[in-house]
Amino acid sequence: MLAWMRSPGPAAGPTETMLLARARVGDREAFDLLVTDHLPRVWGIVWRILRHREDTEDVVQEVFLTAYQGIGSFRGDARLATWLQRIAVTRSLNHLDRAAEKIRRASRSIDPAGGESDDPAGDPPGMPAAPGPTPLQSLEASELRRRLADCLSRLPGAWRAILALRDADERSYEEIAALVGIAMGTVRSRLARARIALRRCIEGEAA
Repeated sequence: MLAWMRSPGPAAGPTETMLLARARVGDREAFDLLVTDHLPRVWGIVWRILRHREDTEDVVQEVFLTAYQGIGSFRGDARLATWLQRIAVTRSLNHLDRAAEKIRRASRSIDPAGGESDDPAGDPPGMPAAPGPTPLQSLEASELRRRLADCLSRLPGAWRAILALRDADERSYEEIAALVGIAMGTVRSRLARARIALRRCIEGEAA
């Protein structure tokens, strides 16, 4: 299954509808092509919630294993992308719930030599990076980034998910409500509370 994560990119050829029809009857090759198409977005969602590479790899595998096991009963009431992303959010939150110690590990300062970004709103590992700041800009922003990463990790998992989907992934309130499975008013409330808690933590108040 890890081979899916090393795939070079979306393959030209059959449409998603054709691949989905084949995958529903057990065609593994068709399913692998669907994985290739949707892996970057699923990876990005999981990464922005978990902020830890190994945990992200584990959960992304869980997401596609769950999808593979359930693809035969997928009725198409929602877009395949939405269905996969909903699984990604659910699995990520479950992971946080059952592995609190991994949240603490994700909050530690990340070694730049390890190849992982310490910017909580940045692109997931392995994605193309934008041109970097100057050394002086990096030095000035370093402490704020560390504090932001630490404060973000202290938020409840449900708040982190909504904050990541809204501010990092730029999802609409309607999309977030559908992905997380809560009312839109709850999305707005949790987002507001998460932003207030994050700001107070960054400013040095109790998180």
